[in-house]
Amino acid sequence: MNRIIRAFSEKSPTFVGEEFDLSETESIHLSRVLRIQVGESLEVLDGRGGCFRSECVAVNRAKVRVRVLEVKHASQLVPQVQMVIALGKGNKWEDLIRPLTELGVDRLTPLLTERTEGRFDQTKLENKKNRWHKIAQEACKQSGNPWMPLFDDPITFDDALSPSQPNVDYWMGSLRQDSIKFSPKSNQNKLSIFVGPEGGWTLEEEAKARDSGFSFFTLCHHVLRVETAAVSALAVARQH
Repeated sequence: MNRIIRAFSEKSPTFVGEEFDLSETESIHLSRVLRIQVGESLEVLDGRGGCFRSECVAVNRAKVRVRVLEVKHASQLVPQVQMVIALGKGNKWEDLIRPLTELGVDRLTPLLTERTEGRFDQTKLENKKNRWHKIAQEACKQSGNPWMPLFDDPITFDDALSPSQPNVDYWMGSLRQDSIKFSPKSNQNKLSIFVGPEGGWTLEEEAKARDSGFSFFTLCHHVLRVETAAVSALAVARQH
């Protein structure tokens, strides 16, 4: 089986035969790590649904130039899924970006809850978001997903609830006894899934979610870690 080489580009080619240079970062990876050769084919993704079958026409240590052979654009998956996930200690939230991007998440929102562990350094937010984008780009290239997720700034629980948007199917993972099997509505184009912290939601947070029209779901009879619950929930949503 021939290897599939993928690269990422902020530029979106518009016609067959167009030539352009990839970024220095992408070029160095292609030339030094993957050792791409002139004439080899590759797929270039723009993160906005564009997938451009191309061929390498020039290579040096810091610049790879490609020619577009085919222009394709993929529609976004339906429903569009927003994952609202409580921040945790260390890199737990960051570690979720790759599998959720591979599964086709549309929007990722870090959540500050009553039981959020650890502190979030607002002054380092821009650097963090740059890293999040880089992780998502790598996941897109590995999986072939042509759509990059959008990244929100961290928000509080109250801000995440207000105002709730019409025509959005809201679900919250919960240990409540009245939680039901996760079954997103088939007639909604947008789905928002809330995954809480390791310590779970507070009673007040669950009451606010209920008053906002949320459905409470469970994935199994066991207590799941945040990363397990988030990835599993999105997988179930995509299966539906």
